Amino acid sequence: MKNKTNKKIDIQKLLDQVKLALPYIVFAIITGTLVYFTMMSNNLVNNLDGIWHPSRFIAGDWEISLGRGLLRYVDRARFGIVSTAWNSILAFIFLGIADVLIIKVFKIEKTVFAYLLIFLSIVNPVISESLTYSFTSVDYALSFLFIVIAFVLVVSESKRKIVNYILAAVCFGASMALYQAYICVFAVLILYYLMARLNNKYTLKDVLPQGGIALGVFVGGGLCYLLITKLLLWRAGVTLSDYKGAGNVSIISIIVNLPISIVNAYKEFFRYVVTQRMNIKMEFSGIMMIILAVVIVGLMIYGIIKSKKINYLFIIPAFLIIPMAACIVCLIAVGNSISGIMAMGILLAIVLFYTFIKDYKVPVIIFNVTIIALAWFMVNTVVNDQIALKEGTVATTNITQDIISDIYSKNLLEEADSIAFVGRTYDNPYIYKSEAFENANEYAQFGKWSTDPRNNRATWIGVTESLCGVSVPICDEITYAEIVNAGKTDGMPVYPKEGSIRVVDDVIVVKISENIR
Repeated sequence: MKNKTNKKIDIQKLLDQVKLALPYIVFAIITGTLVYFTMMSNNLVNNLDGIWHPSRFIAGDWEISLGRGLLRYVDRARFGIVSTAWNSILAFIFLGIADVLIIKVFKIEKTVFAYLLIFLSIVNPVISESLTYSFTSVDYALSFLFIVIAFVLVVSESKRKIVNYILAAVCFGASMALYQAYICVFAVLILYYLMARLNNKYTLKDVLPQGGIALGVFVGGGLCYLLITKLLLWRAGVTLSDYKGAGNVSIISIIVNLPISIVNAYKEFFRYVVTQRMNIKMEFSGIMMIILAVVIVGLMIYGIIKSKKINYLFIIPAFLIIPMAACIVCLIAVGNSISGIMAMGILLAIVLFYTFIKDYKVPVIIFNVTIIALAWFMVNTVVNDQIALKEGTVATTNITQDIISDIYSKNLLEEADSIAFVGRTYDNPYIYKSEAFENANEYAQFGKWSTDPRNNRATWIGVTESLCGVSVPICDEITYAEIVNAGKTDGMPVYPKEGSIRVVDDVIVVKISENIR
């Protein structure tokens, strides 16, 4: 009877937890759907490689060689379906669950900031860019959830600590096997948790063991990831790629290059926050970042004066290593830089400052107001990016349809075997680029793809098939390179001028722009 009673209590406790979490998750879904409505309703993806996988995708050997071997299995679980709307909603659900876990650990339920945290975790350039990779957006959101679960297991007060630490390492490894860059999230969450403990009258003696355990899980999770990756590489018969420095990572390389890597981590943090302004390219965004920095520093000084705690002697140095935690990938992959999609740790490093001052009424109000302003800037940024995506996609679709119509009307396919689109639509002088398009982040500037033979071919296949709904023979990479390198397009005008389409060596050559290399 006792066991049955306990089970009923456990089930009821679980239902209560779900009931508490549900409003936050629903809020995440509604927020994401409203803010990204343009992207979802128009099926907008970037031209970097989002356009390459228009409707169905199951990761293969290339993803395994990147160390993202679990992508294949998650893709199979959702049947490889690529739908911007459906995949985005799944991503919002996973992100919402992860945010709820963070909210519970830092005990900020039923606060304005709890909703601000969810709001910012959804409406920021990191997620916006991730969603334009619709074929992996679910996987990346799941990676974020796994890394947050690993954090929760490490700091859990459960009596089954050893089991929790093992599960945390497994979740850590699984997260990396989906997307490696979210390890920065684990580092930032642990650092803030330890600082919060110091801020709540715990001593350094209490906190250091937890830091050691977190470090152990970090290493154990890395080993778990290494094991998963080695097994999948062996099974697929491929080797680890050098992409983003992944193939050169080793314990020796990390230790030897640590001084340089630390400097690089700080540079990347401030480059992203100050120079790129959190990827915010709106008017007054520079002033916004300065205000945010002044508020955080001011609130930290206020906390020191107010509390008079000796623990601040340890908290201040901890704050100084936040950039290292947020850019910890720079310490592992030597010479790496932080791209927009890798910057969730940086965003959390700024936003989670709330947990440090949450007990002070006036600082909380000031911080919430500042974060609301930041959220407003971010919403406008990602909305602007969606406008740019739509404009670029429409322009690229229209010019491609016109070209294909010209080719068919002149019966050129009877004289040639394939088509070589030379140049990119972004550089075509007749393409209209609005202020929104020019101010958008690079991933949102559809038509601005790489002009190397491989990427050019893959993108034009995506454009013709996915956007225009036609299947035309696109020139192979070797022939394309020969045409460009031999200067066979030199002197040709750009489309739509007369002579911009001609048959060269059994290939229909269409010169889109002068920027062809």
